[in-house]
Amino acid sequence: MSLAAGFTALRRGKWLVIALTAMTAVLALLAAAPLAPALKASFAGTLAGDHVLHNVPGFAATDVIDFLREKAAAVDGARAAARWAALLALLQQILFAGGLVTVLGRAAPISLPKFVLGARRNFWHNLKCFLLFLLAAGLFFGAWFAAAGAARRKLLEGLAPGAWQALSLRIVVAVGALLLFAVLSLLHDFARAARRGDPGIGAWRAYGDARRTLSGRWPRALALFLFWLLFGGVLLALGIALEWNTPAVSGPAIAFHVLLQIAVLSIRPALRIAAWGSYLSLYDSSRPAPPQPVLLVEPGGEAADSLVHAFE
Repeated sequence: MSLAAGFTALRRGKWLVIALTAMTAVLALLAAAPLAPALKASFAGTLAGDHVLHNVPGFAATDVIDFLREKAAAVDGARAAARWAALLALLQQILFAGGLVTVLGRAAPISLPKFVLGARRNFWHNLKCFLLFLLAAGLFFGAWFAAAGAARRKLLEGLAPGAWQALSLRIVVAVGALLLFAVLSLLHDFARAARRGDPGIGAWRAYGDARRTLSGRWPRALALFLFWLLFGGVLLALGIALEWNTPAVSGPAIAFHVLLQIAVLSIRPALRIAAWGSYLSLYDSSRPAPPQPVLLVEPGGEAADSLVHAFE
């Protein structure tokens, strides 16, 4: 049921996917803007540009390395712009999460005014939830990797390099870190979803509400998390592989390549909306059902004489 709700949210929220993709594209263009003059000077109408477009073996990689060395100042400017763009993208995700919690999984159609209202109203709450998530992640991951380091020193001391015990320990550490990240991420998401049921709840109380909501539902929640993680990872890998191996040596081919890049860029927003649809369905299923009106008829009277609405 919760998994199907994710695909339903994706189908109903197509314009949200377009909006999130457009915002991501704008931030990416702002980050890449400092490179535009240098790229034009080095590759536009040049032999080096022809090498890169045709991916000529032995020349394309050398031309790119030469560009990175000769235009180091422009590359450094692009790196600085990318860091600011990444910060803006993070704030954008925190902002938009409030709107997604407000509009997804409702019987009413998804509307822009409700999305904007939810994003604005819940931004400060979501920012505090994110800071608590960062604090918890630092504490728990620090403790986990410190324990893993101590176990490695104690258990692998004196063993030959490449022993199977070392590989087993690395697998245990990686699986444990993934499980820890899944638990913290679900608590974070359900703390933000708490505003769905209580618009005035604070961040600390929201984490308590998330813990109570997930109690007894951890297997389902973890299954949803892993499904969207793996499903999304496969889609992204396939999309990036297709985009990377698609030639772009003519005007129409370059235009198609740009459209393909935008399509790959839209995968993550689409998965984000679908995952939120699943989580909110699980959250709503944990809430008590609203009281239903009951019709009471006075004994001995006609049904049309007195109908009183009461709530159980």
